[in-house]
Amino acid sequence: MIENLDFNVGRIRKTLAETGLDKNTYIIFFSDHGDMHGSHGQFRKTTAYEESVRIPFIITGPAAAKVKAGRDPAPISNVDLAPTTLGLAGLAKPDWMQGTDYSSHVFDGRERPEESDSAFIQSVVPTKHGDSVDRAWRGIVTRDGWKYVCLEGQPWLLFNLNEDPYELANMALNTKFGGPRKRLQALLAAWIEKTGDKFTLPTL
Repeated sequence: MIENLDFNVGRIRKTLAETGLDKNTYIIFFSDHGDMHGSHGQFRKTTAYEESVRIPFIITGPAAAKVKAGRDPAPISNVDLAPTTLGLAGLAKPDWMQGTDYSSHVFDGRERPEESDSAFIQSVVPTKHGDSVDRAWRGIVTRDGWKYVCLEGQPWLLFNLNEDPYELANMALNTKFGGPRKRLQALLAAWIEKTGDKFTLPTL
């Protein structure tokens, strides 16, 4: 599958170059979700572990553009795709559109608008397929590398992804990490209020 994908992306890029369209075309590679593939004893999606929620978001620019290379720490979510695409095309995001325009991250020197320090993640209606999570959850992943996820009225997951990228030590119920948990829940509560969500957070 990877070889097939690489081959067909190559066909697209070759055709763009042959037609001269590569000089004003952006290519954005992304996905809607990942897959657990047995990690943490789970399969498929609808869970908050990195294998399921961490997706590619890769942008290449026109041949003539000075596109910045490397990995960016911005907490991008799928809801940011439309605003970012408009920004790449030089168009402003409509007032009614949710999400952040991250197009300024593609170029060196472009002024950046106010951005969030976290990304909101959620499973609203679980699929309830086997080997996954059968209830709703809400969470955030922060720019500084923390993840905090709650079930209704109950902390569920807390990881420092910088120190524990494979999410082996869940600190959600560890009093020692009460400070980070309180800070992260405040950020999550702000997302829930901003999106008009009715999810019940735990009492800490």
